[in-house]
Amino acid sequence: MTYRLPSLNSLRAFEAAARHLSFKMAASELGVTAGAISQQAKKLEASLGVALFRRLPHGLLLTMEGETYLPRISKVFEDLTEATEAIAPDMNGKKFSIGICSKAMTILPPNWPNHGDGLKPYVRTSVRTTDVELVRSNEIDCLVRLGGGPYGDLALVTISGTPGTKNHTENLHFICKPGLVDCRQSRAILEDLQTHTMSGL
Repeated sequence: MTYRLPSLNSLRAFEAAARHLSFKMAASELGVTAGAISQQAKKLEASLGVALFRRLPHGLLLTMEGETYLPRISKVFEDLTEATEAIAPDMNGKKFSIGICSKAMTILPPNWPNHGDGLKPYVRTSVRTTDVELVRSNEIDCLVRLGGGPYGDLALVTISGTPGTKNHTENLHFICKPGLVDCRQSRAILEDLQTHTMSGL
């Protein structure tokens, strides 16, 4: 059987842009430029002969066809990821590489983020670093550090009142690309960090 399908790159660009309703945020997630995402979206629309987006001055809206297409394409990518990990576990397509500074390590559980089983589905590796440029260059997916900033174009989630710091005035910072801040990996990591903050470790 011969399958007549759009390119994988154009489908990835559509799926990310449609989730975020933003070419810029999709570009941040995929590590390319917003212009590249826009061009891939146009390429997909041309190959299908269907408009998927309404391009507005301050954002995007999905057309009826785009709304119909998005959940099915998202499911396809989820299935591809699970199928790939089933035969090649080392791919770890759904897991993050985390950077963590030495100061943060002193107030988190020993061996964090490998301190238990809770983050195993979400974390691939961890490295000691304070370098936010590793996030920008996609060498790591997120960075956990004690204090610091500002971080410019990167997203920041502050975990306030961190135990173990003087007067709880220094806060844990979770830094990542804007397109990843609401994904399930980030949410799981943040929930784990918040749990330890609230419990006083």
